[in-house]
Amino acid sequence: MYKLVLICIFLICFCTGCGNSLQATNENSKQNLTIQNGDRELTFSAQPTKLVTLRQHITETALDLDLDEYIIGASEAIDPPVVEHLQARYNNLPIIAEKYPSPEVLFSYEPDIIWVDRKWAFVKNQLGSMENIEIQGIKIYLSEAGFHDSAKLEYVYKDIENMGKVFNKEERATELIQEMQTKVNNVQERLGNIDTKVKVLDFDSGRNNMAFVGCHCMADDLISLAGGENIFKDIDKEWASVNWEEIMKRNPDIIIIHEYRGVSGASKIEALRQNPHLQEVNAIKNNRFVIINLDEIYEGTRNAETVEKLARSFYPEKF
Repeated sequence: MYKLVLICIFLICFCTGCGNSLQATNENSKQNLTIQNGDRELTFSAQPTKLVTLRQHITETALDLDLDEYIIGASEAIDPPVVEHLQARYNNLPIIAEKYPSPEVLFSYEPDIIWVDRKWAFVKNQLGSMENIEIQGIKIYLSEAGFHDSAKLEYVYKDIENMGKVFNKEERATELIQEMQTKVNNVQERLGNIDTKVKVLDFDSGRNNMAFVGCHCMADDLISLAGGENIFKDIDKEWASVNWEEIMKRNPDIIIIHEYRGVSGASKIEALRQNPHLQEVNAIKNNRFVIINLDEIYEGTRNAETVEKLARSFYPEKF
């Protein structure tokens, strides 16, 4: 009996020691994580616990990744509405800026990491320099699209994958990516083979004799995935100013209208209808427009649904 008790004590101690060792191994496996962020490497000695998300589409993506508990500051939702299933959760976040806070405001929140859409945020009248932020011990994660001359849906998948690793949400990241890919695949199956693609103008705004249009921005990739052809895809910029005569010459079949910051899509459509240079454009004559919220075509989890929205507008007979 005495020997049996000793054996039991030994087994308990042995298993407990193994358990502690296994726990320590698991914890260590989460340390010294290195991810590739564009042309930069970010190394984490431990999982961050204080995240600031800057711009609405970034915050929505972070919420879809279930990072609510880590978000200590976010940008205002300036292009409402927020996606319906995220609205209540977005409302609970501490809003620290319309777009980008000043360095002083950012530092006061003492984040471990900030998730930012583009390098253009790091100028004097916004976030200041990246170096100044990193000196404070704050990691900067830049959206993958910010490292390329064009934006693509695959870069959104990379952002989700990377931030899933950083915050130990890899399972949710995989699930989210698969959900988005399934939506896009389903759209393309419905479209099937397209003999003649619709010609699409991605219209942001117009002034005097010029229009500001999407070229190699995210909308270009979403237009392509939805079976359309961006009439200004040959311009080697994300965005460009073109004259009305060039739009007339390229003659789009349908026009995407950006709606944001209190400027209604309807008012932009009316202005295009009244434009004397565009009266012979097919999209104008046939009243073919699709209004898109700006955050539907900025890089984020909305993009897969945008592909379906565009495809339904391009080819309504297939849906």
